[in-house]
Amino acid sequence: MKHLYLAAILLTGLMGSPAWALFETTHELAKSATITMDKAVLAAVTAIPGRAVEAELSKEDGRTVYKVEILDHADKTRTVYVDAQTMELKIEK
Repeated sequence: MKHLYLAAILLTGLMGSPAWALFETTHELAKSATITMDKAVLAAVTAIPGRAVEAELSKEDGRTVYKVEILDHADKTRTVYVDAQTMELKIEK
């Protein structure tokens, strides 16, 4: 009975809060980034020559990353993930 009561309280709390509250906001992600978006885009375009067409801050595998979309010289869209703390690059194949 005690477990049922605790489950009901937890469920009520989750239903009463907006779904977006369960995720980190862009502001919180930006505070955790030590590298600017400009530097991340420059690193991505250096790795994959072309034109950056989109960049956003997000979470991937528990890390804060910049996801940079690049239109390469063959007109193919490539995605580069730049770690927002270490600047480590991960190029999506």
